[in-house]
Amino acid sequence: MLACILLSTLILPASIARASESSTSQASVRSLSAMAMPGQELAVTVTFTAPTDGFHAIGLIDVAPAGWNVTVDVAWTDPQAMVAHTPKPEEAVYIWAGPYAAGTVFTAVYKVQVPLGAQPGAYTFSGFLEYYVEPYPAPSYKEEVTGDIQVNVVAGVPVRIVGVTREVDGAILPGSVVILCQNGEALANVTSDHNGCYELQFSGLGDYEVMVSKAGFRKEAQHVLVTGPATYRLDFVGDRGLIPNAPTTSYVLACTNLWKFGEPPLQLSLSKALDVISAWKYPILAA
Repeated sequence: MLACILLSTLILPASIARASESSTSQASVRSLSAMAMPGQELAVTVTFTAPTDGFHAIGLIDVAPAGWNVTVDVAWTDPQAMVAHTPKPEEAVYIWAGPYAAGTVFTAVYKVQVPLGAQPGAYTFSGFLEYYVEPYPAPSYKEEVTGDIQVNVVAGVPVRIVGVTREVDGAILPGSVVILCQNGEALANVTSDHNGCYELQFSGLGDYEVMVSKAGFRKEAQHVLVTGPATYRLDFVGDRGLIPNAPTTSYVLACTNLWKFGEPPLQLSLSKALDVISAWKYPILAA
């Protein structure tokens, strides 16, 4: 049945297709639909049962809608598959080497990402199982297993990310460029105001990176997992603050004191203090 599963702290709707032995020794299938939003990652679980004894190999080919990227891994199968690959970005392929007894239950998970530009509507998956007995190479028979898996894409949800941009020692950094990225692609950018405050507004779920840059400083980035319409706060200060390209000796001493005696949000970790010391020892000098 339709379920939600947790994957790397992201709640992922999971469409589950189940196949069971029928009187014709072929796999009959039931499946349900999931709901998703642009940018969201889904986990699709396909479960089927070996209908008869003696299959030397079983192949699962599942095809997501065009433009949806698929990820597979043999670790996501039970029993563990011999092969997992994506011959096309939207295809998931798993192959099991047998033989297997009748009644063996197989489970395979693959992950798909809804494109950020996906329009609202119903998207249907396709796919089939191939059962092989000797002689090769032709399969003994094929059976469609996921033709009625459907994902309903709905319009994106309003999201806000707010925060401040500051140096590692707490000094305000107005005019910093704040960039919203996903999968290495820049989606939006804003500039922090005279108080170092910024606000990003967008629609879509998923894992995002927020990167801050400022002339004379080293870039800093943070990740945020957007699971629904909300305001998320990402402050760049203290341990997440920006480090000057060439900090002075007094700056290093001030940051060392923040490591030893500072209080949140300006209490620095040892690793951040070492980053400041490294920048002092190996400055980035303007051309």
